[in-house]
Amino acid sequence: MAYVEFKNVKKVYKTGEVEIEALSGVDFSIEKGEFCVIVGASGAGKTTILNILGGMDTL
Repeated sequence: MAYVEFKNVKKVYKTGEVEIEALSGVDFSIEKGEFCVIVGASGAGKTTILNILGGMDTL
């Protein structure tokens, strides 16, 4: 059983009529004691993932 698990996670930010898809069907798991690094291009959703994991953002 995974310590942290994301299954088909999606996040859309809405600003007026504009919708920005920050995450689109993200899947990953982290086992207890495992070391994990989140990397990607600017705008890939790294901060959004960390904000959700930290409880600072909701789905």
